[in-house]
Amino acid sequence: MLKAIIFDFDGVIADTEPLHLKAFQLTLMGNGIELSDEEYFAHYLAYDDKTLFRE
Repeated sequence: MLKAIIFDFDGVIADTEPLHLKAFQLTLMGNGIELSDEEYFAHYLAYDDKTLFRE
């Protein structure tokens, strides 16, 4: 019997933002684009993956 469901909006229980940032940096680096931590947090933090790459 199901007693509980935990739904975590990213950052409530687990802060996975540093993992997302690192994945973006590695992916973009493969295309010769540098994304600094400061630039990411200032301009792209709230974007979903598709929108970040489009921008």
